[in-house]
Amino acid sequence: MTKVSAGRRPRYEGVYADLRERIDSGEFAVGSPFPTEVQLCAELGASRYAVRGALQQLEEEGLLSRRRGAGTTVLRHTPIQTFRHAIGSRADLLHYAHATHMHWEEQERLSADGQLARQLGCDEMREWHTMQGVRYDDHDMPLCIVRVYVDVTRATLPDEDGFSDEPVYEWLHRVHGIKPSGLSQDIRAKMLTPAEAGKLGEPIGVSALQIIRRYFDAANSIYLISVNTFRSRDFVYNMRLELKD
Repeated sequence: MTKVSAGRRPRYEGVYADLRERIDSGEFAVGSPFPTEVQLCAELGASRYAVRGALQQLEEEGLLSRRRGAGTTVLRHTPIQTFRHAIGSRADLLHYAHATHMHWEEQERLSADGQLARQLGCDEMREWHTMQGVRYDDHDMPLCIVRVYVDVTRATLPDEDGFSDEPVYEWLHRVHGIKPSGLSQDIRAKMLTPAEAGKLGEPIGVSALQIIRRYFDAANSIYLISVNTFRSRDFVYNMRLELKD
């Protein structure tokens, strides 16, 4: 292997370019171990700092998985494209839903205790039909975990295949005649639980982005709540507001 030539750009960029080319070419099979930092330093004649910076960039692109005690593994040959979600209208929400796809799990019925009620922003002991699923991008990579709550006095939920990729609020409008007139949302940081990390393929305790949306009907009553937990390193949230006199 030819050593990475020095230049004015940061040293790690040359190491990154070399390793990226080798990954793109398929030199390393998906799922196979990747050379260690020590091996790469010796092979490329690069410093530990340069190799570590290159590996970090490859990990951020979703090409490698680096776990303490388990080494580095090749995840894919092409990088994950950052998912950018811009919202300014109902059409933007629909576009987001149709640009991705859902895998739903079984539903259940529950009462919102104090902790859950505070998280959802609803009355304590209010009863909900709830269903959870994982939303995937067009590369079949997990994008976020979605849990929806529907007021039991307003509607029931279908089985796992009932929604397909249709947004839940659109399904409720079409099937139950409940039309959304507005929504509010909270955006917060959180740490992934073991269950959430397993579904998103992330390490336990890594930071994540959570968006809670509450849908209101014409009487200003909340009938639907969605809790969306995103891998923060793959997600950029953009909102545009028109401010007019």
